[in-house]
Amino acid sequence: MAALYFCSDDNNGNMLRAMQQAMPNLDIRVWPNTGNKLEIDCAIVWMPPDDFFDGLDNLAHVYSVSAGVDHLLLHPGLRHDIPLIRLFDAGMGDKMANYVLYGALHAQRCMPELTLAQQARNWQRTAIPDPASVPIGILGAGALGQKVASHLSLNGFPINQWSRSAKQTIGSHFIGDEQLPAFLAASQILVCLLPLTANTTGILNEKLFTGLPDGAYVINPGRGQHLVVDDLLKALDSGKLKGAMLDVFETEPLPEDSPLWHHERIVITPHIAAASTTTESAEQVAQSMKDVVNGTEPRGLVDRQRGY
Repeated sequence: MAALYFCSDDNNGNMLRAMQQAMPNLDIRVWPNTGNKLEIDCAIVWMPPDDFFDGLDNLAHVYSVSAGVDHLLLHPGLRHDIPLIRLFDAGMGDKMANYVLYGALHAQRCMPELTLAQQARNWQRTAIPDPASVPIGILGAGALGQKVASHLSLNGFPINQWSRSAKQTIGSHFIGDEQLPAFLAASQILVCLLPLTANTTGILNEKLFTGLPDGAYVINPGRGQHLVVDDLLKALDSGKLKGAMLDVFETEPLPEDSPLWHHERIVITPHIAAASTTTESAEQVAQSMKDVVNGTEPRGLVDRQRGY
C-alpha cells in the first residue's frame, strides 16, 4: 500500500510530517517523486495539479486535507468512480465559530457605522442593539454550521439555520427552497457556510440580498464562488446591506485591482477563518484509512451527487 501526497500550501512540510507520524507504516510518496505508480492505491491531497492523477491506474481512494472537495470534484484527471473522503472538522470548528462571532459582534456593535463616523471625525454615538434582538441566519447545517450556531447562541444571538434537507439544528430550522425566503427575512446577519456545489455557486446574489432585512450584514467564510461580487457591491452602495466580512474569494490571493479592497463597508481577511490543524487532520486521514481497510464507511465519505 502506497499513498501519493500533495498539499499546495504545505510549504514548511509540517502537514507531511504529521501524516508520516500518524501513519508510520504507510509508504507516503511526495509528488512528483511517485516511484512505480502502479503501487499507489490512495492519494492524500489539497489542490493537486492537473497531471497529479495521471498514470495512477490502481488508485482506490482519495483523501482530501480539507472539508471542501470542490477542487477534486472538478479535477480534470480524477475518475468519477474514485471514492473521496474529506475532513469533517480537524480543529476547524472552534476557529470558524470564533471568526463568525467576531463578525457578528462587529455588525451587532454597529462597527460599520462607527468606522465611517471615525473617518469623518464625527463623534457619533449610536444606540447598540442587544444581541437578543439581532437574529443570525446560517446557510448550512453541517458540522461547521452546528459548531458556529452553538457558539453564537451561547453569546445571546437568536439562531436560524437553513439546509436543503431536515437535520437536528440549534434554533429555528428552515428547509429547502420553499422556506428560504422566510429564512432570509428573519436573518439580520447572514453567514454562508455551505459547501460549494452547482446549486450553491453564486447563491449570494442580488435576489438573495433583496430577501434580507434592510441593513443586514453578510459574513462569507465559505467559498469565494458563493458570492456574486457585483451584486454585493450594488447592495452595499444602495444601503440594502450595511456591511460584509469576506474571508474567501474566487481568485486567491485577491487581485490588487479588486474593488473589494477599497470598499469602506467591507472587511477582508486572507482565507484565515478556520485553517485545519496538522495533527488533527493527519489523525482524521489515518482513521479514515483504517475504516476503509476494516470495511467501515469513513465519516467523511463524500456523496458526489450532493457535492459534499
